[in-house]
Amino acid sequence: MAPTSPASTCSTADTTTLADIGAELKRMAMMMVTKDDLTHLTNNLHKVIKAEVTGLKAEIKAQEHRIQQVEKRAQTTEDHSAATDTALKRQGTLILAMRRQLEDQDNRSRRNNIRGTYSTPSPAHGRDPQGYNMLPTLLRHQRSDHEES
Repeated sequence: MAPTSPASTCSTADTTTLADIGAELKRMAMMMVTKDDLTHLTNNLHKVIKAEVTGLKAEIKAQEHRIQQVEKRAQTTEDHSAATDTALKRQGTLILAMRRQLEDQDNRSRRNNIRGTYSTPSPAHGRDPQGYNMLPTLLRHQRSDHEES
């Protein structure tokens, strides 16, 4: 038998299959990612990440500003509260002192009213204070007259 070449041993079906395989390989080679494609993809990914990080930084700065404002307001409120507490305590002390003074004045007024009832004639005894002061003397004198009789 004579030696046959590999191309002659292949059938036409095998040849189309080889042609199909070659075309498929070319198509696959075209679909494969190249170094330039990877570089482009990496650069795009870096841009997206950088944009996201920049956005996050802006949000963080905005939140930081808000937090500083809240802390400032809280400090102002605490300072105002401390001043109000001090003023309230001072007012309470003043009210207590005024209450004591009022009670003292009220008690003094009552004592003066009691003392005044002995020395001041009542309207029932007329407008003559000397006559009112003579009443106890007359009563004593009258009592002594009754005892003698």
